[in-house]
Amino acid sequence: MKQKIVRWLKTYLLHEIEIDFKACTYFFCVTFFYCAVELLAHRREVKILTLGEILAVNYLICYVQTYLFHDFDESDRFGRSEWIGIGVCTALYVLASLLFGWFGRSVSVTGCFGGFVVLCYICVMLCYMVKRKLETRQLNHMLALYKQHETKEGSHECGTSHSDVRSE
Repeated sequence: MKQKIVRWLKTYLLHEIEIDFKACTYFFCVTFFYCAVELLAHRREVKILTLGEILAVNYLICYVQTYLFHDFDESDRFGRSEWIGIGVCTALYVLASLLFGWFGRSVSVTGCFGGFVVLCYICVMLCYMVKRKLETRQLNHMLALYKQHETKEGSHECGTSHSDVRSE
């Protein structure tokens, strides 16, 4: 029972750390877009309340991504379920921007924001794909080095190799 609780707690904490990382990443992206819109409108200040809204919405959407759409942005392919996740989460961002009036409820700016969010999701997915390929390459290299080390170590013990021991 204790091991089951510890395993559940570890899984829960792993998801929470992933959600925090994602929320920070997407918070930066949305805040960047928001600040760019404000600068283009010749406003040099942003509302702290709006930043709080963006952060809260990011956490909510990251929970949706993780628990309802199984971390679609970490997928190794662009399949149907990933596009559904991108569509739903983008729609949530767009609805939140309209609800809170982040862009003055401008349809054109909100449409650009939706496109920007889709682009962010695609970029994050591509980054995860590259990261996995690099990690796989590194792990394969480490495995090859380990096997090479094992082979050298095995052949030096008592003057016999593993193949000599098996044949006896």
